[in-house]
Amino acid sequence: MKTLLTLLIAFVFVLGAFSQEETQQLSKKEIKKLQKEQKMAEKAAEAERMAEVTSFMVNQQQFVLEADYLSDKYGQRVPVTPTINFVLVDSLVGTVQFGDAMAIGYNGVGGVTVDGRITKYEYSVIGKKEDSYSIRLILMSSIGTYDITLMVNSQGYADASIRGNWSGQLNYHGKLVPLTLSRVYKGTPIL
Repeated sequence: MKTLLTLLIAFVFVLGAFSQEETQQLSKKEIKKLQKEQKMAEKAAEAERMAEVTSFMVNQQQFVLEADYLSDKYGQRVPVTPTINFVLVDSLVGTVQFGDAMAIGYNGVGGVTVDGRITKYEYSVIGKKEDSYSIRLILMSSIGTYDITLMVNSQGYADASIRGNWSGQLNYHGKLVPLTLSRVYKGTPIL
């Protein structure tokens, strides 16, 4: 019985030594290198997925540019709340809204909301890798016509310039989001 127990204990130790030997064959440098390669592969897969989603949104004319910053024609940037500062494009209709969470404006969220009909939508693929987009659309509303130009990269980051009936321009800087995933709050539009 003692021999059997001694044999069993020796077997467990030998088995443990072999398993440790296999895991110690890779050095710490090699493990770090493998982890780094795995992270890079995951990032590349995510970038490819985002490029497909961005391409689909642009082709289908269904997206929301949720702005993190607004700027004027001189480039002065102001951080804003993305849920109330956006440009929405849904096939043939569109909405442009800006607001301030700390104020009450014409639309109930401290700014202005303009709904309209998209009468022109054109886009072209640009860039060295042909993975970015230049979009131009015309939004006809009850208070005027807006010329909107968007520059979108493959990851969905976008800049939009909006020019209306006045001499100024308003720029939105943010990310394109599919309509179904957008969490924007639309205020009361100007009639």
